[in-house]
Amino acid sequence: RQYIHFDIDTSYKSKHKIALQVDIRNPAKRDFHKVFSIDSVIFTTDAGTNPSSPNETRKSKVVNDITFQYFKHEYSTKILSQRVFLSTHGSYSRAKTFNTQRQLVNLDVFKFVNINYDTTGGKFIANIFASPLDRFSWSNEAGLTVSQGFPGPYLSTNLKKRNLFGGLEVFEIGGRFGFEGVASATSTGNFYKSTEASANASITFPQFLLPLKSAVAMGFGKFNPRTKLVTSYTYTDRPEYNRNITNFSHTYSWENSNRTNFSFTLANLNIIRSKLDPAFDSLLLDLQQNQGNNLINSFKPSFVSSMIFALTWNPKNYGNTQKSSYYIRVQAESGGTFYGLYTPKIITKEDLQLYRYIRLNADLRRNEILNRHTVIAYRINMGVGYSYSADKILPYEKYFFAGGSNSIRAWRPRRLGLGSAPPTLSTNPEADGLFDYKYERPGEILIEGSLELRKKIFGFVSGAVFVDAGNVWTFKDVTPTNDPNAAPWTGTTKFEFKKFGSQIAVGTGFGLRFDFSFLVLRFDAGIKAFDPGREAGDRFVLNNFKFFKPFGTEREPVIFNIGIGYPF
Repeated sequence: RQYIHFDIDTSYKSKHKIALQVDIRNPAKRDFHKVFSIDSVIFTTDAGTNPSSPNETRKSKVVNDITFQYFKHEYSTKILSQRVFLSTHGSYSRAKTFNTQRQLVNLDVFKFVNINYDTTGGKFIANIFASPLDRFSWSNEAGLTVSQGFPGPYLSTNLKKRNLFGGLEVFEIGGRFGFEGVASATSTGNFYKSTEASANASITFPQFLLPLKSAVAMGFGKFNPRTKLVTSYTYTDRPEYNRNITNFSHTYSWENSNRTNFSFTLANLNIIRSKLDPAFDSLLLDLQQNQGNNLINSFKPSFVSSMIFALTWNPKNYGNTQKSSYYIRVQAESGGTFYGLYTPKIITKEDLQLYRYIRLNADLRRNEILNRHTVIAYRINMGVGYSYSADKILPYEKYFFAGGSNSIRAWRPRRLGLGSAPPTLSTNPEADGLFDYKYERPGEILIEGSLELRKKIFGFVSGAVFVDAGNVWTFKDVTPTNDPNAAPWTGTTKFEFKKFGSQIAVGTGFGLRFDFSFLVLRFDAGIKAFDPGREAGDRFVLNNFKFFKPFGTEREPVIFNIGIGYPF
């Protein structure tokens, strides 16, 4: 940097402008800058480790022109060499130095990685010093989680073993138990405890488990390739149903840089079994017979297999408080792709429901830093899921929902929609003519967006005002036909390009954020502004909101949301 000089001319011909000249000067007594060429690369894999005996010295092994040094040969030098981008006789590169350091740290087997250059003796030697992490680590965590309702506590534990087979594999086994408050699907305005317990085991390989030639594998090293195998069991106990899911997945992941990540799940297999509460079973049957809603099929014993491709682009560290940033995530999923070629025996043996579907989802977010105390954030989230099974049903977990603390906050969790079809009328004699948001509204098409202005009030407390808009739709109209409690006007759940604009629900509100640096606690009050489920001419409802009894059956109550972290 001592050779870089700036000359500034303030007498430039245009007012309030300057002329800037950058000069890169040559060293004294030489008319060029020397290009440093690496003579050798030495990788010490156990820096800071003491020998087992006083006279023991490190052994050495040369792989791909890299000299590895160690007391004990524990790590695959072949895989380590794929993550080193410094080459003998290659020119010095600051970018390759940092990229090598980052990729070695990403292996999760080294405590630290230092790279320095030795110029003594007229040689230019690259030294890589890596200090290993403990083979075993055990972590426990307690906290709060919230997804659809009130936060609830959870406990989790995780045991990790590094370098399982000597190829820098990472094996993990863990479990989680917790519960939270969720909105009841069979009654209005009530929140019940939902208990969830899970156990999982995974193994991560620092390479693609594919028959690749060594030269090809070396080329892939710069993309931080990984193969992850996961098996898990999840049990959910809600008032309406008990549900258990056994899962196995095989995923490849890689990155184009530290900003763009890709993942391809070659196989995501799930066996789902449910036990329904009689009242919930009756509700689902009623929805099917009277309203054309086939949600009951999503609770049949089923086998769900899919392939998933996901891309995450985070070029400016989304969510940082120093500069504006954005985040994009796109996911495409194909379910039941290979049923025509191969059908597992367990499907016919246990009479499991099969699903064939395509599901797409795009989530775009941006934080605009206006000044040190003010941020404007916005989000667009869109999705579509289409089933080409005989019964045209998606798995329950693959539907889209709108409403809740991370969606349209003026509606209760998962209760917005579908389209312009109204909810059923309440049977409560004290709520004559009012809506009854009794059951969840699963949709096949989702469009939602949010705009939020956040401003620091004092200390760790910030205020926010927001506007949310969106809805969910279906491909075929399932408007209530035989329900005696249906609203007297006609609505539609079907998505139509000419009509969907008038079916966008709009909510607004305000809230507080308590930023404790390690935790952001959020309180939001959502107020309906435009409700497409009402009769045309009566859809603007902002002037009807009420602050009392937020979970009652009043016409337009204020909906209070509690959340952990920012909504987006």
